[in-house]
Amino acid sequence: MLSAQRDSICFHEMNPSCTRFFGTPRPILNGIEEFERILDHGDRSMLTVDLTRREGTETYDRLCRMTNVRMIGDVASYYLSYVRLIAERHPEVRFLCMRRDIGQTVQSWMEKTCIKRWRSLYIADRLASLITRRPFYDSENFWMEHSGTKWRRNPVWDKLFPKSDASSKGEAIRKYCEYYYEQAESLAANLKTNFRFVELGRFSDPDYQSEVLSFAGIPPAGQVLTEAHVHNR
Repeated sequence: MLSAQRDSICFHEMNPSCTRFFGTPRPILNGIEEFERILDHGDRSMLTVDLTRREGTETYDRLCRMTNVRMIGDVASYYLSYVRLIAERHPEVRFLCMRRDIGQTVQSWMEKTCIKRWRSLYIADRLASLITRRPFYDSENFWMEHSGTKWRRNPVWDKLFPKSDASSKGEAIRKYCEYYYEQAESLAANLKTNFRFVELGRFSDPDYQSEVLSFAGIPPAGQVLTEAHVHNR
C-alpha cells in the first residue's frame, strides 16, 4: 500500500546482513539518516542496501530511477528494539506495526522456514546425509539457541530474532510473537504520535486505509487507495 502512493517507495528488509535484533543501533540510524538525505533531494543512490537479495536490489534500482521521492520506508520486524531511539532522534518518523492472529503467524513461520526440495533432491540429500554422517536439515529455527544438528543455521536470520527457552519450535515462535506484541503495545501507549498498530484484517476497508495513510503523513487528497491483498504467509 505504501509503495502505491505517489512518489513513494518501501523496501522489505533493506539491510538484514548488517543488523541484529538487539545491539546494532548504528546501521539502523544510518538507514534513517540516508532516507532523510534522499527526501531532502539528495542522491538516491546513497543508500545502504543488502544487494544479495533480489527484492532489495529491485527496490533500490527503482528508487534510483525515481524523479521525486516524498516518502520512503522499510518493512522489517527487527526495528522493534530500536523504535524509541529512532523516535528520539528523528521524531518525524512514523512506525506502522502489522498485527494479525498469532496462530496464523506461527503457522506462516513454520512454513517459511521449511527447506523445500524437489523429490529427487530430497532423496539425494537424505542419502548423502547417511553416507557422510552429516545432518539432514528440513527446516531452520531462528527463535531458539541450537547446535545446528537438528535445524540448519542461518548466519543472517538467526541473529534477527530474540531467543527463548521452549519445548518446540512452534512454542518458541509463539513466545516471540507474544513478546513482540507486548513490546509494541508499550510503544503504542508511549509514542502515540509516532507508533500505531495496523490490523491486517481491516486492510480491505478504504476508510481504514485512509486512516493509516493519514497517520503516515499523506493527506486524504493525495492518497491512493488500493485493493488490499493480505498475505497470511
